[in-house]
Amino acid sequence: MKKIFFSFILLSIFFFSFENTRVLAADKTPAIDSLKNLFVDLSRKVVPSVVNIYTTQTVTNPYGGPQADLYRKFFENFFGEEFVPNMPQSRKATSLGTGFVVDDKEGLLLTNFHVIADAEEIKIILTEQEADQGGVDATVVGADAEADVALLKIKSKRKLTAVIFGDSDTLQVGEWVMAVGNPFGHGHTVTHGIISAKERIVPISQFSNYLQTDAPINPGNSGGPLINTNGEVIGVNTAINAAAQGIGFAIPINYVKKILPDLRTKGAVTRGFIGVNIAELTPALSKHLKLKSDTQGVVVSEVFDDAPAAKSGLQPYDVVTEVNGKKVNDGRQLVALISSYAPGTKITLKALRKGKEKKFELVIGKRPSRESILSKNDSEKNGGISKPAVNIGMSIEELDGDVRKELGIPSGINGVIVSKVVPGSMAEEAGFRRGDLIVEVDQKPTPDVNSFYSIMKEEKEYVVRVRRGDGFTITTLDLTDNKGKK
Repeated sequence: MKKIFFSFILLSIFFFSFENTRVLAADKTPAIDSLKNLFVDLSRKVVPSVVNIYTTQTVTNPYGGPQADLYRKFFENFFGEEFVPNMPQSRKATSLGTGFVVDDKEGLLLTNFHVIADAEEIKIILTEQEADQGGVDATVVGADAEADVALLKIKSKRKLTAVIFGDSDTLQVGEWVMAVGNPFGHGHTVTHGIISAKERIVPISQFSNYLQTDAPINPGNSGGPLINTNGEVIGVNTAINAAAQGIGFAIPINYVKKILPDLRTKGAVTRGFIGVNIAELTPALSKHLKLKSDTQGVVVSEVFDDAPAAKSGLQPYDVVTEVNGKKVNDGRQLVALISSYAPGTKITLKALRKGKEKKFELVIGKRPSRESILSKNDSEKNGGISKPAVNIGMSIEELDGDVRKELGIPSGINGVIVSKVVPGSMAEEAGFRRGDLIVEVDQKPTPDVNSFYSIMKEEKEYVVRVRRGDGFTITTLDLTDNKGKK
């Protein structure tokens, strides 16, 4: 009797489970169908707003010009006169990209700056069917190289459809997205994936943190839209990690929305500027600057002459901790804060100097072009050569006119050049590299080799201010553990 009872119970459970499974499966069918058609519906909605971009520019032939005769003689001597190639002075090169309509009435398109940079002719293909007709001409309304965004304008008889902007701040990691572009010139193409990460730092722009996606983005997709499941643009596809698969980056559309009015009315983006170069505050720097170990901020490594920061009294080695009451934790945050203010805006900046907090009142200036941001600080160069008292793990040389010209160092900046870094040395571990210009050690100028070695006499940790590329940074060189170092 018990066996019959238990058999009945098991059969009941089986039939109950089977029925529930059947019901659940029936309930899920609409959801599955909806998911199956999701990207179909998105494609129909968004693709009509996307355009293919083809640009043309003149490229100088590296085998032309004065060296053409040398190459011609080489081919004649080794292969015969009949094999001498034609070596034109220049040629027309084409490139491709993607854009999308942001204003259907005005005919405005958005794309990446690098898609149209140096272009002599820009052609827009609106549909696949018009590809053989050569497309329509586009003109540049506004461009911003630092943000890698450009605004184009076309006149077309075809009715245009503008995209709808979404809110990139509300995106969540794992959310479905779709990319539309012109990969390798194949025409309108869609791919899909997810948001892999947010707030990614990519060395393309210091003004925006990027969205990371695994939706395939190939050459030709640059400037195309990244779409959410509502059919809204939440990013501009910009770059890929060439060393990886499935790692692409897009500019968040909320950042683009901020600069779009300037591009549209002024042709360029106006950003705030106070005139400083900065370095990250490391534990070693905190120790040398006599700060608490948990101090958050950014170290000022250079102050430009006549800039707002200089007029307010800000100095190198000051540690900026706040801008208008907002805490500053890293350099990108400081740059983003300052650039967000319009020129003429008054701000209050807090900084630590020798451990004591100071307030600085500044009037935001207009960010100049990259070329004019080069340092103009001046100091006198002294002669004299001496030998190092300690092993620093690198070779130091005087900055002469040829090296200054080769490295593009302005005449007002003086220091000593790192000519060699010894592998495995403390200098290599500290990140020094050939071509660095050391301008200060422990906040003392080093205009020549003699002054450099006169400061660096002991096996201890030093604070070093370095010019690298077009800017300055502050780092440390720890010589306290030189045993076994070359």
